Amino acid sequence: MKKLIPAIFLTSTLFLHAASDIDFDGIDDQNDKCPNTPFSDLVNSRGCTTKSLYSKTSYDVIMGYNYASANPSIIGTSSSSAATLQADVYRGNFSAQLLTSYLKTSGDTTNSSGMGDTMLGAYYTFKPSDKLMIKTGVGVILPTYSTGYNNEATDYTGNIAAQYNITEKANIFGGYAHTIINDEDIPTVATYQNTNAFYGGVGYMGPKNSSFSLSYADSDSIYSDVDNIRTVGIGAYVPINQQWFTMANYKYGISDAASQNEFGVSLGYNF
Repeated sequence: MKKLIPAIFLTSTLFLHAASDIDFDGIDDQNDKCPNTPFSDLVNSRGCTTKSLYSKTSYDVIMGYNYASANPSIIGTSSSSAATLQADVYRGNFSAQLLTSYLKTSGDTTNSSGMGDTMLGAYYTFKPSDKLMIKTGVGVILPTYSTGYNNEATDYTGNIAAQYNITEKANIFGGYAHTIINDEDIPTVATYQNTNAFYGGVGYMGPKNSSFSLSYADSDSIYSDVDNIRTVGIGAYVPINQQWFTMANYKYGISDAASQNEFGVSLGYNF
């Protein structure tokens, strides 16, 4: 028996050495032409990487300010402003977003301030071709405010957006969103409805990764007896350096239900 144990140990050692796969890619070290490939890589029969499954996680935080003036022919002189906070997480084709705001409204008939909606969203982006990019998403809109008008229910939204690059510099884009409004109607005061929103436009890539856009948007109001909200707008994205960037936009209302003038500026940080 004492002579048998070393023999078994030696046989086992030789077997393990013969089947050694130090980088766990499924290719024996003796046949592995690319040793020490990352565990997340897909390899060919020679042990060399054909595709990496590793995705770096990145984040951004964006602080913004928005101002809007209402159509005076509808509700008199009125304006609203909002301080916004947005946080995004990106990993591979997936992303998630948190967006919240603090609102202040003043005018002939009302003066109020407080938290606005808070939205949580999840998105998936894919490229069917080199020129076409499609982004789909779902979200939940949390009523982190109080109005007293029975519109403090949780709403749900789904959306899809696409961008097609005509040239290296120019593109066209568009999107659609549907929101399920769960607020309860108030007899003789307000009747709520689900909303559909469409937008489209053209974009241009400027110097140093900046971009500019011209767009049109048409959205239902959450109130069934109010006309659609239609706007035309311009927007700009300008990087400051690898981490910091700025964005700005202006919208002009072309329907009575839309804000007559609306503009926003924001500052973001990537990390």
